[in-house]
Amino acid sequence: MAGDQNGLEEDFDLDFDIPSVEDLQKEVFVSDILHKDNGSSMNILAQGAVLNGNITVEGELKIYGKVLGDIISSSSVLIGESGLVEGNVKAVGMEVAGTFRGNAEVSGEFLVSSTGKIFGDLVIGTINVNAGATMNASIVMTIPESPSYNMVGGESQSTAVSISQYNGQDVHS
Repeated sequence: MAGDQNGLEEDFDLDFDIPSVEDLQKEVFVSDILHKDNGSSMNILAQGAVLNGNITVEGELKIYGKVLGDIISSSSVLIGESGLVEGNVKAVGMEVAGTFRGNAEVSGEFLVSSTGKIFGDLVIGTINVNAGATMNASIVMTIPESPSYNMVGGESQSTAVSISQYNGQDVHS
């Protein structure tokens, strides 16, 4: 802990690496800020930035720019109001305030804010859609495995129901 001119102590450390030109020219470059409270990292794509390619990150990813590619995150993906993602996302949680075009597999909560626009297929744990959001998507909510069986002719059959049955297309027949 360092003291400032007034003798006050600071509880945080602003020591982080600024990438060199050589680092920026490498094929693989990871830029993140380590949070002391939980050990996870936050990764940010700023407004105006465009990334054409796939992203795999440890920790949270906040997108205020444009991503054309798939995203895999060990935590949450947030698409800010100015953000656009055209690709598939696999994450623990996801929040959309901008535009998302693609398929998402989210094991936890999928949140769509009032400014969010969703176009694609979602396989999610839970969903929260605020008034004003735009959605053109199919949604499958996963349910934790708890076997439930019907006995038919001495054989057990799972009572799992697919979303296509609700659309009039029974894929099990």
